[in-house]
Amino acid sequence: SHLEAGPIALSWAAGGLTLLLQHRFTDWTQASADAAYLSQRLQDVGVGPLPQPDLQVALLWAYLYAMSVGVSFAMPGIVPAAQSKADAEGASEPLKVPYRTTKRLMPQHALTAVDLSYIALNSLCLPGLFYHFVTLLRSWGLDFDAPACGIYPEKPLLLLTETLPELAMYLPLYFITYEFVYYWWHRRMHEVPVLYKWVHKHHHQQTYPDRAVIDTLNTGCVESQVGLYSQLALLWAFGKLGLGSLPASLWFFTLAGWMSVLEHDRFERALPFDVFSARDHHMHHAFVKCNYSPYGSLWDRAFGTFKPFQVRPKTGDGPNAGL
Repeated sequence: SHLEAGPIALSWAAGGLTLLLQHRFTDWTQASADAAYLSQRLQDVGVGPLPQPDLQVALLWAYLYAMSVGVSFAMPGIVPAAQSKADAEGASEPLKVPYRTTKRLMPQHALTAVDLSYIALNSLCLPGLFYHFVTLLRSWGLDFDAPACGIYPEKPLLLLTETLPELAMYLPLYFITYEFVYYWWHRRMHEVPVLYKWVHKHHHQQTYPDRAVIDTLNTGCVESQVGLYSQLALLWAFGKLGLGSLPASLWFFTLAGWMSVLEHDRFERALPFDVFSARDHHMHHAFVKCNYSPYGSLWDRAFGTFKPFQVRPKTGDGPNAGL
């Protein structure tokens, strides 16, 4: 079982090791300078007095935690869900992803101490991840003192003539490549029994994801950290190949985080052209060996593992009937 001492210890060790490696590979001189910069900016806008230098780095990490975890919790309320057809009075309501059986509800997994420990460890790793992302972007020209931090041009017309073509070229490249990498990592976690038990099975306790951030973070730390740092590794590799783009990398990292949260919510959300659909990931949690891509369905369709969403009646009386 994934709840035996071995898989739990492995997950805790992975979370702890991630935190240690983040500490080891963070440039703390630069972090201190960034912390002082943030503290000064907050004071300039009237947010409290300037803290002591030894507290400024802690403030920076708290800020990164709020921007990653806090914004993730707010995301389901920020991104609107699909709406039902308006009634006679013009009122509509958010659509929920249907249960995959018409005869009974999908049970919600009750959170345990182990779940809470995984959620805590994964969330504690996010500030370091985000700071390493900022460090990578700084090597590409990110400058907090420059207009628009050096990400976007100053002249609005150049947003149309330069930035939009750049996004159109690099953003699909980043997503298609990352989805290919993660597709095979995710698929192997299901096909290799030892990986499924020791790394991935914990995440499948919830057969109908409906708690957004909670169900996203309730993942074994090996799986979570490999997935997140694969995004950074991908961007680093593209930078080495001369294919780094500040605006595209910023949108890639942001949208990937948003979609990870929203596909674990109970409400319907989708993007055109099968770029993203919450229904696809709900099908994965129900049927397990399908829909391995993290966001879209391109690679599942290409490799024959895509399963379209369906609702079917209960057949038989077994515990998995109708699933």
